[in-house]
Amino acid sequence: MRRAFDVSRLTRPAQIRCRPDLCTINRSISQSSCTRKPANAARRVDVEDDLELDYGSYGGTRRADYEDYKEALAEQRKIKRSSPQGLRKSNLPSLSNAASFGRLEQDSKASSNPPEASTSTSTAKAKANSAEDVKVVTPPTRKGKEKAIDQTDLRDEYPDAFHEEAPSALRRNPVGVQMLSPSLHSQLFPGKPLAKPPRDLLDISLNHLSANNLYPDGAAVLPEINFDMPPLQGTNIRDHFYNLGHQTAEPYLSLAKEFMRSTLPKMPTKWELSRSGWTKYHADGRMEPVDDLGEESLVSFDVETLYKLSPFPVMATAVTPNAWYSWLSPTIFEEPPATPHPEPEAWDTSAPLHHPHELIPLFKGSKPRIVIGHNVGYDRARVKEEYDLERTSTRWIDTLSLHVATRGITSVQRPAWMAHRKNKKAKMLREQESQDAFREIAEENNDLEFLQGLQDWGGDEASDAEGASAKKWEDVTSVNSLAEVAFLHCGIPVDKSIRNRFADESIKHASQLRNELHELLTYCAGDVHITHKVYEKVLPLFLDSCPHPASFSGVLSMGNSFLPVDQHWEEYLKNAESTYKEMDQGVKRALRVLAEKTRKEGMKEGDPWIEQLDWSPKTARWADAPESDGTGVQEEDASSVAASTTDTSIDIKTPPATEVKTLPKWLSDLRKDPSYIISAHTQRYLLPLFLRLSYKGHPVAYLADHHWCLLVPHASSSEYIDSHGEPVELKPKKDKLLEPLEEHYSFFRIGKDVKKTKLVGSGIRSMLRKGELTSAYPELLAKVTQTDLTGVQKKLWECAKDLEKLGKDDIWAQQLDWTPVPEERPRSEATTSPSSDTSPAPPPSPKTKKAKSTKPNLGTWPKWYWDLTGPPSRIPAGELDLTFKKTVAPLLLRLQWQGYPLVHSRTHRWLYRVPRSIVESATADFVESRGGRVKFEKGGPDALFAEDKENYYFKLPHKDGEGKNVGNPLSKNFVKSIESGELASEAAESGKDDVAAKAAADATNMNAFCSYWISSRERIMDQMVVYNTPEKTQGMILPQVITMGTVTRRAVEGTWLTASNAKKNRVGSELKAMVRAPPGYAIVGADVDSEELWISSVMGDSQFGIHGSTAIGWMTLEGTKSAGTDLHSKTASILGISRDAAKVFNYSRIYGAGKKHAVQLLLQGDSSLTKESAGKLADNLYKATKGSKSLRNKNLPPASVPSIWHGGSESYLFNTLESIALSERPTTPALGCGITKALRKSYLEGGTTSYLPSRVNWVVQSSGVDYLHLLIVSMEYLIKTYNIKARYLISVHDEVRYLSAEEDKYRLALALQIANAWTRALFCYNLGMDDMPQGISFFSAVDIDKVLRKEVFLTCQTPSHPHIIPPGESLDILELLKKTNNGKDLGEPLPNVKDRNDIPISLIAKQGTPPKSLFGDISSADHRLFLQAQAKRKGDDAKRWLDGLPPVDQDEQI
Repeated sequence: MRRAFDVSRLTRPAQIRCRPDLCTINRSISQSSCTRKPANAARRVDVEDDLELDYGSYGGTRRADYEDYKEALAEQRKIKRSSPQGLRKSNLPSLSNAASFGRLEQDSKASSNPPEASTSTSTAKAKANSAEDVKVVTPPTRKGKEKAIDQTDLRDEYPDAFHEEAPSALRRNPVGVQMLSPSLHSQLFPGKPLAKPPRDLLDISLNHLSANNLYPDGAAVLPEINFDMPPLQGTNIRDHFYNLGHQTAEPYLSLAKEFMRSTLPKMPTKWELSRSGWTKYHADGRMEPVDDLGEESLVSFDVETLYKLSPFPVMATAVTPNAWYSWLSPTIFEEPPATPHPEPEAWDTSAPLHHPHELIPLFKGSKPRIVIGHNVGYDRARVKEEYDLERTSTRWIDTLSLHVATRGITSVQRPAWMAHRKNKKAKMLREQESQDAFREIAEENNDLEFLQGLQDWGGDEASDAEGASAKKWEDVTSVNSLAEVAFLHCGIPVDKSIRNRFADESIKHASQLRNELHELLTYCAGDVHITHKVYEKVLPLFLDSCPHPASFSGVLSMGNSFLPVDQHWEEYLKNAESTYKEMDQGVKRALRVLAEKTRKEGMKEGDPWIEQLDWSPKTARWADAPESDGTGVQEEDASSVAASTTDTSIDIKTPPATEVKTLPKWLSDLRKDPSYIISAHTQRYLLPLFLRLSYKGHPVAYLADHHWCLLVPHASSSEYIDSHGEPVELKPKKDKLLEPLEEHYSFFRIGKDVKKTKLVGSGIRSMLRKGELTSAYPELLAKVTQTDLTGVQKKLWECAKDLEKLGKDDIWAQQLDWTPVPEERPRSEATTSPSSDTSPAPPPSPKTKKAKSTKPNLGTWPKWYWDLTGPPSRIPAGELDLTFKKTVAPLLLRLQWQGYPLVHSRTHRWLYRVPRSIVESATADFVESRGGRVKFEKGGPDALFAEDKENYYFKLPHKDGEGKNVGNPLSKNFVKSIESGELASEAAESGKDDVAAKAAADATNMNAFCSYWISSRERIMDQMVVYNTPEKTQGMILPQVITMGTVTRRAVEGTWLTASNAKKNRVGSELKAMVRAPPGYAIVGADVDSEELWISSVMGDSQFGIHGSTAIGWMTLEGTKSAGTDLHSKTASILGISRDAAKVFNYSRIYGAGKKHAVQLLLQGDSSLTKESAGKLADNLYKATKGSKSLRNKNLPPASVPSIWHGGSESYLFNTLESIALSERPTTPALGCGITKALRKSYLEGGTTSYLPSRVNWVVQSSGVDYLHLLIVSMEYLIKTYNIKARYLISVHDEVRYLSAEEDKYRLALALQIANAWTRALFCYNLGMDDMPQGISFFSAVDIDKVLRKEVFLTCQTPSHPHIIPPGESLDILELLKKTNNGKDLGEPLPNVKDRNDIPISLIAKQGTPPKSLFGDISSADHRLFLQAQAKRKGDDAKRWLDGLPPVDQDEQI
């Protein structure tokens, strides 16, 4: 049987493309290919995967075809090697021979009946050599599956999918790219075709492709696809999407505009404070209890939570055009439990019943409604009816997203904006002070004329300032907080300090808010009112910036995301947390083994690691266990330690502490003299901690240099800079006890300019009146404002005892010295730790006499070991405070970088040392590649290293580049280095000591295993899960997505949009797979293949009006990994790196990153590279890709184009991106969405170059967001029109997922394919091309699965999830057509859906004009010169073209 090479299912040409010269290979047919197995046949995965999988519907015959393709490829190589003439010449049409376009049919017939001998010879050769030449392949992914399959069988399987005409009828464009079949083309691009580009443009393109070793003959052969798609809703694809957007946006768009114009009722002055639930406030002052908001359809809404107690709401307010509403949690009116409840396990997602645990009922019924809020996803997650599998008719509009899309700033701009705001406020304050002083003088002198002049002067100044600053981007943009957004858009100052009450550490039960409900409800209602004011401003801005209704509709749909979970969610949390803790304990045990062994063996001269430890003797804190040999490990246990497994490998016996009753040092000092609790010393340093004081809702802390400060979480620190100044720094020795708090908190002075030395006494009365200073003991706090505290001495003692019961983990208690001292031991003999100085000790009491020491002789320890035993504020006696964060850990592990021992420097942190003999005998590159050697000051803290005459020292490479100090070589940034062996333990590698080797290997490996969970644990644990049954069999998470969280309008969410794929060596990385379809449902979705790469390349192709006419365009459409002609392979060959590594370079370059970024990536990937050699590689890469840049003559007046790239494979692409980015009002080609004012040229100083990478990045990524919105709008229309039981689940950049009823999963999958073809067609049409390559028209595959994962065959096995999840289905367009009766099962549209003939002509007229090219008339002579200039490697033509441009009228430009 004749076999043809086919890629009918390979619709991702950017990944792998079959070679046409395999089309006539005479080869054997494997049994797996001839014998068609059922779609669900199980196949064995390669041995290296070490497990057996059922490939399901996506495997079976497709896997066999893949294996056949590998055999064909191997056979082709052998034939080519044995034949001097090669296999054959390609039968594809050649552009150099126009007649060849009609030759395919003849060639096809001639090759259909080969000689029998040829077939048998080829078959025998394939059988004989298959074992030798065919490499073992890993299971194919669905992205790019090359295969050889029987064309006859294919036609039998998919008769309707094949065009009956001869192969010569394949539609190909002039550069060889196969286009849509005539049938699909007429459906997607109906009507009169656009004008074709002239022949001279084609010649330029062919020469450009040839210069990059790309030829049309190398294009792929794809069988044509034909089926009837749903009719377009308009005269062309652009009209179609405008009408789809209009249909899916309504009635919500009209409601949104109505609410924008609505007048709100006056806010109530009195709130219902005595009952829970909803209360309605009528205009006449009446209060009415209601169950929900009834028939309201326009709502501004805000929720408040006591988030440190529970994620559930404690109160909420809402306003409509008709009335105000308030809601209170029933927990507020309950009494706190009489006895403390035990802390729930970390994986228990249920809210304690004594804390808020109820959702808010908002609406009933299916009436369309809109709800607005600032970061409204947070509020939506607290609404009861949203936790239903059936989507409600409520849509959520986020004012934060609307602001970011129109007036937001990039992360690069944020520091500059913050500095500008600070300077502007300081200037305004100075001017106000000057005016006040002049006004006071004028009033004293009764000078009315001067007073009037002051008023006029102030008005003129404000007017001048407004006019002068109107062109600065800092003045027309802001960060995203409601306070800043309200001030920018409405000029409303917002005081958010009351919000801190909801975060007050002293609140242990919601009932504590009863006395403050009026104030708190007023604050919440104020936010609701301000949000509506902001909404009135930002909605018109958004509709003006993004005028297409599809943008509004897409954002609405993304605001309804949800994630179904089941009982596996809590199992996942429990398994991940317990696995992490088990491994963490294993790490500590391993380090303990090494510490005990090192202490026992003592100082070793010449050991580069042990020499760095401080071996000066210190009195031991406890005696070693008698049966221990001094290492802490019994001799008989040593062999078991070495032979144990990774996760529980180290098991040592902790030496018991001497049985002595102890007290924390701070409490011991107090007990020696009861009156000491009201002494001046205690009042100053300790009473605020005993009272658990908070300032503006934040705990207080005493710093040695700055006195009393407040602790503010890092996420909120920017809000306190104006009122409290910049955060202050800790002193390394004096504030040592506070160092653990630095990880989560910033420290601000309570007084901005004045240090607050005491927080008791009369000086705090003003803070109490303002409500700024609060305590867990409010009644006692009022009494400590007195000078004499004798009357409250007993109460203060009770506070101290309460703090002791809370333990050392309490945020106030952590600031005390918990060093255990004997209970009856005299103060003079109390053992102190190095950190004792941080809590000032009281002066010795004159009544206390110094007693003789009764301390037993416990021997001595080296100081490095003694430091690990204290301060015992968090470490019980007998244990070591030894983790990876300790400086001694890398030394105990004997870590080495590339075989050279690590060294810790006080000045430069972690280094590694290399013998001088090696350095001096090596080349200069050896030193340069290591960043240059480190030099030390002879009199500095590293004088010992300065005196070293035998070694040189180099810094460990830092992820942020040269010159940065590495704080911890065991951090997650070095996980890859540990896995590669570049950073390794000498003890583990040498194998000299089995116990030490095993401990070191376990410690480093387990650290890598836990890196993901350590960084993501808190976010994952904080997910709010609501179950619909007490058994927790089915639940839901509403991801709190900011639908447009960046200036590119990409969605932002902290956990799910950044979740990694499951990895076998990462605890907890199976997170996404815990999202599971409920019984009777399936998760259906797809990844857009190389979305932003294709968008960028097709923009470049639009200069010619031909798909694939530029090198980057052709590589994206037709390049193959096997031939090395795809973009990633080309970059890999230039840089000498792997293809996977090259992807990072390609995407970062297209997003606007420059050479500096490429150099940094190269140095990170290869530590042996010098900066100079990395720079040369980056230069070569950018010269080959972006090309060279030519500038217009500086002596000429400015023109519309200041510079162009030329001579590179991507020059056309970047010139197109920059032409959009540098325009006066950059807009995306697909939907015409505008850029934020922060990046508009007219608001930037030096408009051409300022923030250019950010602007180029905006063009690419914002177009990618357009793609997603178009896809979602298409799906909304198809789901509704064809009554598909499905709803939007979530999207992650270029992935989109839906939840579908089981019976509709294939119809939904087909709808996704149709939506993708529509979306791609709009991009092409709006760029002036009324045709589309078949290879990119459809998803390479649509996934149908039961869990959320990147690929349906991922097993999701991890250390915390050892079970294999069965694979799902992955179907390409041909398989979907087969399962849906060639698309006929999509069904008939519902009768109530408007047909295109019913659409008002006025709507069509808005979009009925032909597409407008980005470059005007591409057939003009000037455009031909522009194309030629970009193609040439030399810059003469480019400069000539630039200098010939007409100057721009500066006034018109402004």
